[in-house]
Order: sequence, then C-alpha cells, then structure tokens
Amino acid sequence: MRKLSIVLLLISISFMTMEANNLSERRTKHLVFERWHYQKRALVPIPIEAILDENSIEIRFLENIDNQVTLQVKDQQGNIMFQDVIIPPNEQETYKIDLTGYKTGYYELLYIERDMTFIGEFEIEHSIP
Repeated sequence: MRKLSIVLLLISISFMTMEANNLSERRTKHLVFERWHYQKRALVPIPIEAILDENSIEIRFLENIDNQVTLQVKDQQGNIMFQDVIIPPNEQETYKIDLTGYKTGYYELLYIERDMTFIGEFEIEHSIP
C-alpha cells in the first residue's frame, strides 16, 4: 500500500510539473481538486474539469450525471460567494460561473453531489471589474 501511495505521488508531481509549464504559456488555469470528502473509502474519479479564465470559471462535466449537484464558490472566511443547484448538462457541455466583482484573494470551488464533495482552490490576483 505504501509503495502504491509513493508511485501515485510521483505520478501526480510529474503531472503538476507538466501543468505548471503549460500554465506559463496560457492565461487560463485548471483548478486542481486537491481535497475531497467522500463518505466511503474508495477511489472516486473527479467528475468535472474546471478552468479559471480571466473573469470566469468554466466547468466541463467529464461524465453524464443523473443527480443534481451543488456548485459553490467560497472566500477565505468560508462565506458563500456563489451557489447554484443544477442538473448537470450532458457530457462535454460546459457550465460557466461569472467572477465579476470578486476581489483579490483565495477562493474554493466546491462540487457537491450526494455524499461526496470535491474542493478545488484558486486565486484571483486582481479584482475583476
């Protein structure tokens, strides 16, 4: 089990390094979901891809989801800045969260589906008008 953890860590570090190189060439950033909460101990794939653009977050669903999901954006103090409960669109379609009016700082994007929550962290480096 320990060897598997080390291998997975090394693989994820190599992907983070590759992503960092790619981010330096683009103005968009992929949100990395580093923390998640799932009631059962199982390997669960992250069902979305989130991309932080200049003034929005684009969320692409990687699989068809039958249940409704809650999307939230929280600030550093835990205040909910955005919340929407949706029935996800079909696979490969996108959902956009407008970040207009958000101030400089760190935020979290929460994807909540039944008994699992994925949390991605992102930073806004300048206020978005």
